Amino acid sequence: MEDRPVWYAAAGESIFSQGGQGKTAFLIESGEVEISTTKNGRKLVISRLGPGEIFGELALFSDQPRSASAKATCDSELAIITPETLRSAINSADPVLASLIRCNLGRFAWTQRYMLQHAAPSHSVLALDSVAASERQTEIEISTGIAESQFRNFYQPIFSSETGEIAGFEALLRWYHPTRGLVTPGSFVNVAEQTGQIIELGSFALREALKDLRRFQDRLDNSGGKESSSPLFMSVNLSVRQLLEPREIDRLVEIVRDSGVAPELIKLEITESLLVDDPAHAPLALEHIRSTGVKLAIDDFGTGYSSLSYLHLYPLDTLKIDRSFVQGVRKEPRRMRILRAIVHLARDLGFSVVAEGIETEDELQAIRELECDLLQGFLLSKPIPAELILTRLQRGSFSLPFWKKELI
Repeated sequence: MEDRPVWYAAAGESIFSQGGQGKTAFLIESGEVEISTTKNGRKLVISRLGPGEIFGELALFSDQPRSASAKATCDSELAIITPETLRSAINSADPVLASLIRCNLGRFAWTQRYMLQHAAPSHSVLALDSVAASERQTEIEISTGIAESQFRNFYQPIFSSETGEIAGFEALLRWYHPTRGLVTPGSFVNVAEQTGQIIELGSFALREALKDLRRFQDRLDNSGGKESSSPLFMSVNLSVRQLLEPREIDRLVEIVRDSGVAPELIKLEITESLLVDDPAHAPLALEHIRSTGVKLAIDDFGTGYSSLSYLHLYPLDTLKIDRSFVQGVRKEPRRMRILRAIVHLARDLGFSVVAEGIETEDELQAIRELECDLLQGFLLSKPIPAELILTRLQRGSFSLPFWKKELI
């Protein structure tokens, strides 16, 4: 079989431009490519792709103009994929096909749209194509949403179990979609994870959360403050994708250092899957982040099969007990005993403990009896916009009894 055509792109060289036409996709053999869009004269970097990743593939299936621009950030070797290449690959199982499948399974199997045109109709293919088209549309809409600043943070207050005062907040991303209204993460995070868009969204969420934390603290101080002298903290969720590349870790560190927020008031939440799936890389990544002085929390603790085994291996500070342990705790004595054991273990290891997912008064009372450090859940407050938090803090609503009266 003939060798695939290759483009040797120099650092800074444009590969294609937003709005341009094209009938080729590209597989990165080596180097790095930056994908960006321009809106109202403002450039926004959507993602940075490395070896093994494919970009521009929509041109293989559509006559629409390019929806983004691509530029080599360093000397890069790009395999050129044409419609003819794709047809040949499908017919001969060329390695290009394997690369396309890997990419498009991650980017919602867009190759199935091509296959559908050349295969007998079947229910399974049609169903997969429908899902693929829907998810691909979501990917495009996320890109537009990033460019048009449609994403915002909501914040769920976290309360001290001992004092009942607000101790901090967890930042939770929301999408103000122009036609679907307010969209919660469950509807778009999986798509963003697969496409790499979660990297830009995650950086945005962290940057905005730290900016808002300063506003919250200033408003609280100006309102007369709370009885406790402890400043507010901010918890922000990190994606596994943000921790896979050293440059993205450096980016997180830069955001923290540029924020003006004391590092010890920043809690970055990671999932158990990172620790389980990447045990070789995770400790180095987490140590680098923690070297800035930020705190690290394990989210949804107890959902993984190896939770206890890694507590002594990683530089953790906080355990967030999964809501599955909290819900119905009064009705199941065994669950109560498990929670008590987790709290005692965490204290012995020097961790703070957050009980999340508190939805009933019984659950709240049970968690307080266990002496968890921090409380979080819909019973106490839903995630709400920054401006509403500022209003409540100005009114002196910084303790749990007052906050619960103002639930929306």
